[in-house]
Amino acid sequence: MNLSDIRHLFDYTEWANGLAMDAANELSDENLRRDVNISHQSIFGTLLHMAGAEWIWLERWNGRSPAKAEAWSMWTTDSCADLSSLKDRWQRAVERRAQYISELDETRLAADLAFKLLSGDPSSMRLVDQMQHVANSCTLSDYTFERCFCSLRRQVELLIRTA
Repeated sequence: MNLSDIRHLFDYTEWANGLAMDAANELSDENLRRDVNISHQSIFGTLLHMAGAEWIWLERWNGRSPAKAEAWSMWTTDSCADLSSLKDRWQRAVERRAQYISELDETRLAADLAFKLLSGDPSSMRLVDQMQHVANSCTLSDYTFERCFCSLRRQVELLIRTA
């Protein structure tokens, strides 16, 4: 995978994340926060996790590896109370990532980049592998989100038909 591939991968990620946010905007706050038995309980929880994970990796690429408590503190329902604040915060991370990628070259992309895990333990991977991991995780989260959204939409349609 080269730099052009990475750019396309993140273009797709941003497009798919945009669709997820658009779909989330259609939901009531109740449905957005409803526990739908997924790993982050609700659609809002999943969106917070998606944005937070992208931000954590971006921090690592910039030489900062926040520990678990600090890393997730910006991505909780207390610190990011609604969809609008999540969208604004996530957009700032996306813009920073785009700037970072615009300054990359093939040599840096292929090189190992050390970072600390959320536990504080040291780790290292090639930057290209880290970036693929982020994009692949986003794709999985988008898929999970879509399944939940479709399920909620079917429930609403059933309620309307039976009303």
